[in-house]
Amino acid sequence: MSALIRSKFALFGGLFVAAVAALPSVASAQVIDINGGTSWGGWSSMGSSQTAGSWVLGSTTRTFNIYQSAFVLSASQTVGGSRLADGAAGNGTGYTGDGAASLFGSSWQAGDRIIGIGIQYTGTTRANQFFFHRDAGGNNIQAASSFGAGDGVLSFNAGDTSSYIDASFNPYRGQVRQYSIWNGFSQNGSPGEGNFTTPYGTVPSLAMPTRSFTVLDAGSTTASKSIQFFTNIDAILRANGGATFGDGDFGAATRFGFYEAGASGATQHVFAIPAPGALALLGLAGLAGARRRR
Repeated sequence: MSALIRSKFALFGGLFVAAVAALPSVASAQVIDINGGTSWGGWSSMGSSQTAGSWVLGSTTRTFNIYQSAFVLSASQTVGGSRLADGAAGNGTGYTGDGAASLFGSSWQAGDRIIGIGIQYTGTTRANQFFFHRDAGGNNIQAASSFGAGDGVLSFNAGDTSSYIDASFNPYRGQVRQYSIWNGFSQNGSPGEGNFTTPYGTVPSLAMPTRSFTVLDAGSTTASKSIQFFTNIDAILRANGGATFGDGDFGAATRFGFYEAGASGATQHVFAIPAPGALALLGLAGLAGARRRR
């Protein structure tokens, strides 16, 4: 992990929020709105940044809505909306991030199972940096006793993954800049503890099992109005950079979440992936076969 990215963990690591919930339904071979967050068809609302009972650590006044989606990637899935030119200021609707033609590039294939997380700001503050996490065992995030309390727990362990996105970094605004796989325990995710690898480097690559798109605020070249992030379960199981750790077991305990940083501190939320019945719809019973193909 680069010194810049390490410093972000250290600077913003004190504020964390968790909201654990199962999706009410799973979309199978359904086209989902992928446009950076200008619309949310196929997504489920998971509450807001200050949802009671979901807090882990710290405090914040930032407000945003949170969305989640789980679906099987259809061959007809497209990226909607329009992509801003690299370096151009936002217009409130166009997105930056992966190119529209890249959705099926390299590691992504039709039939893959996708988990999506979305953030849509409702207040006046914005973020420009995001860390999206997968807690493989669901054992590294513990909610605080109440909203605003500081007695929650955040750590990383073998099998967990993190993806770093910087909306202010040209020409890669809105793209996953680094995908990290944790191979050991790190209390609070402290960079000094190490215990992670970056199998795809620190430059966006379509080999990564992640995709992201963000809508910039009108007139801004750095601040995100909304963001949509996707983790491809099958791409992780097929390759994960050739690592023999970080594939993890996917089940009802596995959690996906995010940590967003910017003008007024940072917040973090985490969600459980769909309940066992919904997982069956996503075909998770076939994971053993996926592992054998690796």
